[in-house]
Amino acid sequence: MHTTTVNRPSWGIVARVCLIAIGIGYNFALIGPIARTLSNHFGVSLGMIGLLTTGVLITHALSQLPAAVPAQKYGPLKLVRYAFVLVAIANLLGAISPVFWLLAATRMIVGIGTGPVFVGGLDGSRRLGGAFLAGVFGGAATFGLGLALVMGAAFDAFGWSWHLTFVVAAFFALAAAVFGPKDSDEPRPHAGNVVDHLGAVLRSGPLWRLALIHSATFGASLVVGAWIVIYFREGAITGFLAGSIGFSLLAMTAIFRPIGGAFFARGVSWRVLGPAAVLTCGIGLGVLSIGLPAWLATIVSLVIGISFALPFSAVFVLTVKAEPRYPAAGIAFVNMSGGVFALIITPIAGVLLDHHLGWIAFTGMGLIAVIAAWVARDPVPD
Repeated sequence: MHTTTVNRPSWGIVARVCLIAIGIGYNFALIGPIARTLSNHFGVSLGMIGLLTTGVLITHALSQLPAAVPAQKYGPLKLVRYAFVLVAIANLLGAISPVFWLLAATRMIVGIGTGPVFVGGLDGSRRLGGAFLAGVFGGAATFGLGLALVMGAAFDAFGWSWHLTFVVAAFFALAAAVFGPKDSDEPRPHAGNVVDHLGAVLRSGPLWRLALIHSATFGASLVVGAWIVIYFREGAITGFLAGSIGFSLLAMTAIFRPIGGAFFARGVSWRVLGPAAVLTCGIGLGVLSIGLPAWLATIVSLVIGISFALPFSAVFVLTVKAEPRYPAAGIAFVNMSGGVFALIITPIAGVLLDHHLGWIAFTGMGLIAVIAAWVARDPVPD
């Protein structure tokens, strides 16, 4: 059984961590509700609008490992504040973009900022409040995704300008930069350099195993969140009900990330929170692939959402244990793996759904989860 110190952060710290997490989550989902409006305004296809989100995800993934050096040298949460300033400026430029290519460039700049925010936010939250606060960060980031969908849809329904969506994103980023948490007094390890970090993480077997678990849960949750509504609507589930089930799945993921962190901090076994949860997730995805009545699809989706969430905090606590010299680099590598997984699998799932073969995507992610549960049953041996 693992041992870990239970930190009890104040409610003020929890609120500040939620603020930075919501600020980053909001930026990933703001395009969806206004996609049609942007398509009409700039005279481009919806496929081109989809590239705006792809651009964010690519630069978000690529900026994470380089962010580990300043995170360890200057402090992860100091890096978060500076990165949010960049995110705010990019969103304001996006709001006034007169041409599509400029808007696309601003979204890529947003990704350059969100990568350091995620790395610094996770590492800083872990330092301030252990596994529980890391889970709060992950859950609040998912809430930010949902908030962007709700607010963007409301803006569009009321006929308000699409520019407002980017202004709100800039507001959240500036609020996070000003009111976000400050670094703890915990001594920071030697910063090293990018070459040191890259060599350390690529040679680490435990980090690869944790990356596989994170891809099968966090990465898969991004893919499922993107396509589950359409997948259900291809069956016998109505659009509103399909959307409600999809929202419920993400809600369970947001709620149970801090719960999983609290369980881990209190000594619950990794094999319960990691492999057992991921195995449950894999079985659930496989069951969804066979087509279910709405009531059973709802239950299975809720179980999948919980299973996606439980390993989140434990993964990053074990990441630091696996790479104590460069903890920010380890966090960046493992978290980046989930983003890369989503970048690869999301378009593949879209193509399969376009040919009414979405069940293959869900079955495939289920198999990956089962494999991950076995490979990472003991990722960081004592």
